[in-house]
Amino acid sequence: MTIDKNPLQQEISQNLKKLPKYVSRVFHGRGRFFPSLEEVNVEWYPPVLFVQCYQDQLGDDAVAALKAVFDEHSFIETVLLQVRPWPDVENEILFTRSNAEQQLPLEFEAPLSDGLMCQISLGKNRNTGVFPDMRSGWSWVQKHAEGKRVLNLFSYTSIFSLFALQGGARKVVNVDMCGSATKTAQYNHELNDLLGERVSIWKRDILKSNSQLAKQSKFDIIILDPPPFQKGSFRGWPDYQKLLRRCVNYLREGGVILVALNNQQVTFDEFERDIRDVIESIRSIAQIGLAEEIKELEPEKGLKLALIEL
Repeated sequence: MTIDKNPLQQEISQNLKKLPKYVSRVFHGRGRFFPSLEEVNVEWYPPVLFVQCYQDQLGDDAVAALKAVFDEHSFIETVLLQVRPWPDVENEILFTRSNAEQQLPLEFEAPLSDGLMCQISLGKNRNTGVFPDMRSGWSWVQKHAEGKRVLNLFSYTSIFSLFALQGGARKVVNVDMCGSATKTAQYNHELNDLLGERVSIWKRDILKSNSQLAKQSKFDIIILDPPPFQKGSFRGWPDYQKLLRRCVNYLREGGVILVALNNQQVTFDEFERDIRDVIESIRSIAQIGLAEEIKELEPEKGLKLALIEL
């Protein structure tokens, strides 16, 4: 008799078999595709399985499913749970094969793809330094960056920059106001032997950097991936519109702006209409599909990645 696996166990196991070596999101519960698991995401940072629970506690069935995944895949060293009902964060190591006592945060280097590594810190902050649901966006940039000048706004730890440089970008300028993130970005480029004249990392407030950016040579690709809201520095859509207008001035004719929006209240069609209301000189807007492991009950409302061609 065949015993059906718990949906959490089944989805994680399937995705680990597809991408056993690289950072990825192996369970996307926040897409509401899996009933009763809408408050759970699971990300794979080899060799650590990082479970994010957006409610007060993780249910016993989910813990049992994670134990089954841990037992099934011997390459998983540790399963770390972060319970994160806003604004609190609590971390607990659920299972481990390590004989040594593990101290949080867990800090190590993990592979993003063939030839690219990044620094990971788990068990302290809500953000890990990497957003694996952006995997299809990383891939697009890598494939289209050869010989291009790239501007990476809200670059955080500069993962997009690593893929652009690996793809042959002529120059990448990364801009973010978070000091700890730009330090990690510096480390990530050093780790991959990508520091040098081809890359710049600016610790600056993007909204206050218009004159400096306008003085740069025009860019072929601009990546605009702001937070939904950041108190005191980013007001959401009003500031998003302002930056879209500025990006038009930074971009060479025929260039592309890759924009991201993670807002379940807005469909892609609505996002496209809003962009067209802001920028008049658009030749086309195309959607980048998400990686297959990012399952959404309503795909049009999930993470939106759009290519604006001027």
